[in-house]
This record gives sequence, structure tokens and C-alpha cells, in this order.
Amino acid sequence: MTWWKKLLSIFKSEAADVKEGLSNVGRSLDAELAKKEAELAATPAERIDMILEEIESNDPLHEIEAKIKGSQAELDGIDEVEETSTTATDRDPPADT
Repeated sequence: MTWWKKLLSIFKSEAADVKEGLSNVGRSLDAELAKKEAELAATPAERIDMILEEIESNDPLHEIEAKIKGSQAELDGIDEVEETSTTATDRDPPADT
């Protein structure tokens, strides 16, 4: 394969990557536009429900709570492993050789 064909194949693969990225951006922009149009067409009661759902989904306290629970679960797991290893060594005294 000549260097020209290699260069063309590189450009074609890069063009395909750029095209895919642009289509993903286009889809996300379309989804966001549809969401904004739905918000504009919503009644005040529906709009309040949308705002409450958005607040609930973006609540930083949920992240903090999950981290705390995750940390607590990790600490509980460590304690359980330590208890298991301690009880195992208590039951099995070292053998004299």
C-alpha cells in the first residue's frame, strides 16, 4: 500500500469518527430541544411537576447519602472480614512442628 492510500484511509477513518460524533451531538441536541418544547407547552401544574422531578434527580444530597452508605457498607465489610479472621485464628491454634 502506498503512502497516499494509507493517508487516505486514515482520513476516511477520522471522517467516520467525526461523523459519528456529530450525529451523537445532533441527537442529544434534538432531545434537549424536544424537552424544552415540552416544558413550554406544559401547564403550570405539569411544569411544577417537571421542576420537582429535575430537582429530585439533580439533588446533591442523594450523592452524599450514597457515598455515606457506600462508605458505611465498606466499613461493615472490613469489620466482618476482621471478625472472621480473628475467630478463625482463635479456633485454630498454631501447630508445633
